[in-house]
Amino acid sequence: MPEGVRKWFPLLFLLLLALLSYWLENKVKLSAISEMENAGNSPDVIVQNLEMTKFGVEGEPRESLDAKELLHYPDNSTKLTTPRLLLVSPGQADVHVSSDWAMLSENGKDIYLHQNVLVRRDAYAGRSSMDLTTEMLHLNPDEHVGDTNMPVRLKDAKMDVHAVGMTFNDQTRVVNLLSHVHADYEK
Repeated sequence: MPEGVRKWFPLLFLLLLALLSYWLENKVKLSAISEMENAGNSPDVIVQNLEMTKFGVEGEPRESLDAKELLHYPDNSTKLTTPRLLLVSPGQADVHVSSDWAMLSENGKDIYLHQNVLVRRDAYAGRSSMDLTTEMLHLNPDEHVGDTNMPVRLKDAKMDVHAVGMTFNDQTRVVNLLSHVHADYEK
């Protein structure tokens, strides 16, 4: 080895070692920060094959919910996969609600259903069953109301209605279609 390289070799080795230590320390710090950020995206509670029933004052089932999975997150949000909801009102047809996934509000009163949302009202009092389909639906089962700003389709034995946006009240059976309404009705 030439004399100049031999004199500088220990210093170059120490410089290379310092650079490697600096790089390694930053890599560890970035990894720790990344883990902390991702911790908020990891559920703190997982429930599989969830089945819940809410009863009325006289002990009759009023509402039932089942889901393939419930995921609760540290930020207090809750996600359901393949939720199925049954709403029962005395003297009225049962209403079945399903979707691919849903989010629950912090207080659990609001449900935000997403993708392939289907609401089916059973047949009653000489009326056929009715299906409502959309891609997003907000429900408040306690208040018996729901809404969406997405395209919707209402279909029963005699009518087929398409619209954009809707509000409804399950107790009064009033549906308000908000815009771009097109209906086919068979007498």
